[in-house]
Amino acid sequence: MNKVSLGIAGAAAALLTLAAPAIASAAEINCPASQVRREITTPLPGGWWNTPIVNSLTNTAVVNIGGTPALQCQYGPAGSIQRNAPGGMICTARPGGFSCHPMGPPPPPPVPPTYSTGGVALPQTFLVNFDNGNLTPGGGADLWFHAVDPTHMFLQPRNGALMAVGDRSNRGFAGCRVAAFSPAPVPLAAVPVGSYVCMKTNAGRISQFRVNGINPGYPKILQLGYTTWSH
Repeated sequence: MNKVSLGIAGAAAALLTLAAPAIASAAEINCPASQVRREITTPLPGGWWNTPIVNSLTNTAVVNIGGTPALQCQYGPAGSIQRNAPGGMICTARPGGFSCHPMGPPPPPPVPPTYSTGGVALPQTFLVNFDNGNLTPGGGADLWFHAVDPTHMFLQPRNGALMAVGDRSNRGFAGCRVAAFSPAPVPLAAVPVGSYVCMKTNAGRISQFRVNGINPGYPKILQLGYTTWSH
């Protein structure tokens, strides 16, 4: 049987600088000894003896033990000692120990290049294609300014396009990408001037438009500014 002892190099003074297993702030964790002693502890018959192996710290590493990250201090032929990494933290090895930092939220997805952007004057009863900003009556249209009468007007996705009004804030690509899209029409009154609305075009691209203005008279013309991103 082998035994690793931490008593050779003043191990009492080289204590862990992190006491709790999980902590909310960054922490430095040092190896608990600069040297360790390895010896056989099995009782031996008379006349036999063991020569202990003493080694200084040679390396530190973050290893996977049983699917759990562990902080390992390595002492060459004398062996190694380890402890579990603090929960909720990411640790990296450094000379003499480890630097641990809280896990942050995953980085946002990269924003793809802009596919099309510009302004659109959308008269009532007309349709717009947000993949190119053109007014079109054809199958490429994404949004219909549906005017039933002067008091009943709607913005209605067309041809498989989807819309997400949400909180009408400027969500950009990252926010619109995860928006709750729907094919349902939305009353014009629900998207006043200044509203941002997310779209998924019928070509599958993420888009967002802003209601920049609407004329006071009749027939109505919506002034929109939009950006559509590449896949």
